[in-house]
Amino acid sequence: MTVAAPLTTDPLVTTHGKDSMPSPTASHPDPAFPVAHPRPARGWLNDPNGLCRVDGVWHVFFQHNPHSARHDRIHWGHLSSPDLVDWTEEPVALVPSTDGPDRDGCWSGVMGFDDDGAPVAVYSGVQGIENASEVTLARGSADLREWSAERHVAAGMPEDDRVIGVRDPFLVRIAGRRWALQGAGLADGQAAVLLYDAEDLDRWTYHGVWLSSGQAPAAVDADIWECPQLVRLTGTETWALVVSRWHRRPDGGHELGDTQALLLEIEDAAPADAAPHGAPTTVPTPRIVGTSAVDDGPSFYAPQVLAEPDRALMIGWARERRAQELSDAAGWSGLLTWPRELTLQDGALVSRPAPECEGWREGPAHRADDDVVVLPDACDVVVEPHGSTGSPAVVTLRMPTSPLTGSETGSDTGSETAETVYSGPASRIVIDRSIIEVYREDGPARTVRAEPAPGQQWQLIPQGAAVTWWALRPWSPA
Repeated sequence: MTVAAPLTTDPLVTTHGKDSMPSPTASHPDPAFPVAHPRPARGWLNDPNGLCRVDGVWHVFFQHNPHSARHDRIHWGHLSSPDLVDWTEEPVALVPSTDGPDRDGCWSGVMGFDDDGAPVAVYSGVQGIENASEVTLARGSADLREWSAERHVAAGMPEDDRVIGVRDPFLVRIAGRRWALQGAGLADGQAAVLLYDAEDLDRWTYHGVWLSSGQAPAAVDADIWECPQLVRLTGTETWALVVSRWHRRPDGGHELGDTQALLLEIEDAAPADAAPHGAPTTVPTPRIVGTSAVDDGPSFYAPQVLAEPDRALMIGWARERRAQELSDAAGWSGLLTWPRELTLQDGALVSRPAPECEGWREGPAHRADDDVVVLPDACDVVVEPHGSTGSPAVVTLRMPTSPLTGSETGSDTGSETAETVYSGPASRIVIDRSIIEVYREDGPARTVRAEPAPGQQWQLIPQGAAVTWWALRPWSPA
């Protein structure tokens, strides 16, 4: 076992272009707390919401309970960044109102903008009943840092006997007109996506079930399709409808499955000569042309996708795998993945870290061409296969059951002392204490959560490949 030597002798960089402020990482007692995946030091976190870029500043909101590591009376937390690397923890954006449509929680949604360009949070307002919600609007200041206490309902539960549950509104423009989707469950057990005309942001018009799981392959079967996201993939005529699969258990509980995408062709059907808020004569018509996994790991769920002019950007929720009692003791639960660019390759969705994420790298690059490479608990790893076979590199990533010491470095501790966290093709691996993001050139990413010990080091076994890695710098909230 060999520790890779740095490519240069430059000292490690401890700041990133500005004086660093102490981050939650620096003082957090939990060895699982991440270095380079920003989040509040305490509280529950799940779905990313409201991903947008306004006046050159990125904003990501997220489902948040600041009071405990459990999902309860959900708020919207808020992070901002000029470059997807230097993040600021902003004040909590949305708080459930005392007696409004969101009195039991401000659930998932997106950021919209009204006719004069003012930001509007568009989300599921929840009142007690888990599967019943109303599309709720809250208006914000131009910089997205102040939010009105007033709540407006743009759409209630549909007057449709087929629909027994709705959630997670999403806005999308098709042929220049604003439409909205909601995830749903139907009385006959199918999952569905509902369609609304949302050209008038304050008053949505229901157009019924747009797609259902009965029309789709079994790979996307569910009781509810949560967090539907529709984005046209750059450079193609194909749209990806991303859905997260929610399953009902016989005992009345539920389980969260994986995240899949329906690949669609859509007939653009908004008449160009219609008045801005006039009713369209026809609606967009989808046709399924394929399916693809979005992430095939056990911890990825409920991503948010943002269509930019030259890319589709995605951030997901990396949910915990450890027991709730451990999260309670640590005081926090849930992470957001790194921002990923989503593309279509040979009929499959491929995601890779946004180029901006290279800004997390700190200090010199380390290169190794060994049977076993020892890695620190927070690093960005690039794997390059030897030769020009065109085949992807295959790796095995192991987490020792006890941290390595200096005397152990240079000797193989044996597979019996290590847990295999991932084995398969990889072109890049991001390790950040308790989250591992594995990327490949020809298929979906894989998100895994782990439970590292203090001082944890990792063992990477590349097969016919060279490894280059960089340490990750702690994020520094302003």
